[in-house]
Amino acid sequence: MERHTKKLAQLRARTDRQLVELISAKLDHGFSYARVLAARESRAVRAELMEFERRAEAAWREANQLLPALGGIDDAVRTALQRRAGILREVLDQFAADAYPIRRAAGY
Repeated sequence: MERHTKKLAQLRARTDRQLVELISAKLDHGFSYARVLAARESRAVRAELMEFERRAEAAWREANQLLPALGGIDDAVRTALQRRAGILREVLDQFAADAYPIRRAAGY
């Protein structure tokens, strides 16, 4: 029985490490899309900017949904991921406020 418990703990630890990598990759993608949004001086057309915003939002949402699934990871790692997710959320909110001030003010 103890051997099964040990094996289960090893599997959980590996799953947590993989989940950390997945969340981190999602946040990296979100920040990459957000960088394009921040460089609005680029020649990107509005439709392209909206697509980058959609992808950045999706990356944040997926990462944010996965965060609670982290079980046995170090608190510092969890805190770092949560902080990165929070920063990405702030960047996206700022873009939305700058790009769509009327929509945001009206609550759309």
